[in-house]
Amino acid sequence: MTFYTSFAYPAVLVACAMLVIVGTLVVITARIHRVLQWVVSGTYVIAALQGIMVIVGLVTSQMSSLPVALGYLIATLALLPLLGIARLGTPDAAAASGDPNHPVLAPDQIARVDGGAAIIVGIAMAVASWRITELIVVAS
Repeated sequence: MTFYTSFAYPAVLVACAMLVIVGTLVVITARIHRVLQWVVSGTYVIAALQGIMVIVGLVTSQMSSLPVALGYLIATLALLPLLGIARLGTPDAAAASGDPNHPVLAPDQIARVDGGAAIIVGIAMAVASWRITELIVVAS
């Protein structure tokens, strides 16, 4: 698990920090929404790496808190669909929905919603990843 604690976990923390920083900048100025989309793509890759490393580590070790670690891993992965949540407010999504009261967001509103979601996901993912790391370190 040294690979996880020396590479995967720091990569997750960097991804979370980037989500929070770029998300904050997008909330302030919506023009850099494209940068946030790149950061979100990188976060998906790093979260997949974390998931693989945690599952491999849990299978190869005798960890007593396996259900707790799996719960935190599932929580971490369950946060990812929140990234890009503003896509539900695009004109295409509103047209596909049969609801005449479906809200349609302006492009700057879409960017700001995505920025706010990135901040929330970055903080929550960092906390859940920290708990996974603590459980893995204790088990080692």
